[in-house]
Amino acid sequence: MKAILQLSCLFSAVLTVGNVSAQVVSSPPPDKPLSKSPSLNQLGQYLTGQTLNINDAIRLTLAINRSLAQARANLFVFQGRTSEAYAALNPTLSTALEGLQLNDSVNNKYLTVLDPQNFNQPIGSKFASQNVDQRFAGVTAALPIDINGTIHAAASEAKFEELGYQLDVNRTRNQVISDVKGAFYDALRAQALVKVAEESVKNSQDRLKDAQDRLAARVVTKFDVLRAQTDVAAAQQQLIVARNTEKTDIAVLNSVIGIKVETSELITDQGAVSVPGQPATDVLQEGGKMGPEFDSDLTEALANRPELQEADAFEAAAKKGIEVARRTQLPSLNLSWSYLYAPNAGGSNPITHSWVAEALLSIPIFDGGFARARVKEAKGSLAGAEVNKRRAIDQVTLEAEQAYLAVNEAQQRVVVADATLTEAKEAFSLAQIRYRAGVTARTGLSPLLELSDAQVALTLAESNQVNALYDYNSAKARLDRALGRYATF
Repeated sequence: MKAILQLSCLFSAVLTVGNVSAQVVSSPPPDKPLSKSPSLNQLGQYLTGQTLNINDAIRLTLAINRSLAQARANLFVFQGRTSEAYAALNPTLSTALEGLQLNDSVNNKYLTVLDPQNFNQPIGSKFASQNVDQRFAGVTAALPIDINGTIHAAASEAKFEELGYQLDVNRTRNQVISDVKGAFYDALRAQALVKVAEESVKNSQDRLKDAQDRLAARVVTKFDVLRAQTDVAAAQQQLIVARNTEKTDIAVLNSVIGIKVETSELITDQGAVSVPGQPATDVLQEGGKMGPEFDSDLTEALANRPELQEADAFEAAAKKGIEVARRTQLPSLNLSWSYLYAPNAGGSNPITHSWVAEALLSIPIFDGGFARARVKEAKGSLAGAEVNKRRAIDQVTLEAEQAYLAVNEAQQRVVVADATLTEAKEAFSLAQIRYRAGVTARTGLSPLLELSDAQVALTLAESNQVNALYDYNSAKARLDRALGRYATF
């Protein structure tokens, strides 16, 4: 599981995700944490080109996104805590080496006889009860006997918490992929709107040139030239706004992926954009009830969304917390054995080798209410976990309904926008024909003014069609996220 935090393993794992081409990445990034967000040039040795499609963007995001990396780091922490909890069940063995240097030895005499002249003065040979140099070597082995089940319960609690953070990684992945797809669609939308604005500028400039030529030939009035100049200025302003929006959306995409914000890359809509396959219908039944398709989607969301599974895991951990708190009131048993080697032992009968075996049975009698307080705290945690689960269910249901309705609305808007665009193109084509013929559909209206109005309507229809199409694709991405389809992507 430790490899989950290594960038190289992550990058290799996501090569098999989705429909991503295996040729895009030639070798994995370095297996160390990224202290700085890289640029595409820095990742260039791993990419065959600088043009990104949506699958490339997703794959890069799964490898270097900051939020996902943080979620994996949190999981790694709790994996360590779980191992730590289970390690409390294992026997332990420790050694100790000690060396002492005294300034002088402590001497005594063998009490064999007493001096007749001084009964307090023993007569005999001296011996050292403590030597100047003292050396000790010891070994201690201990084995916890979990007779009250506290250690097992604590380990189970930690395991459920670890599961919760594993599911939090899935939740983050589900959110991050939705975010990068949404940002990618916004960037594609901005690119498409730049093309619309560029075409509008070109058409306006063509009309201005034609109006100037006609004015020189005294076929039109000065008003037509002024109107054409106004149209060119307005179109150029729209182009400036569109290009600025494109740069901003690319920066947002870079931020979501996890590369340097100022990086400028080319993106392609290859494999990214889907068009509604059939006309949308009203999903609401009589009485405002949702249709059977939504019921199926909601069932999928409630089964797949990691937030709900995460809530279940933390609820189970909270229940184990109550069990741990209650078991602290039960007796506990520990076994230990120690061995000591003292080659420089002093005294009249020095002991060089010694050992001690101990069995310690602890029976709590009165702890000042500590265990009762821990149980109360654990019950409060369980109550909070249950509320969080209810909140997660309600939130998932709401998000699924909103995403479902948004897809249906966007699908209907695409149909309307396509039809409006077709009509606008026909109107613009007819206006061009009448302009060349010097006639208008309405008496007294300037042919160039009619063409200008038709161009404005066409540009608006093209913009609306682009917005509707990318709104539809973004809504689909949000629906997939609401149903939890990216959780194990």
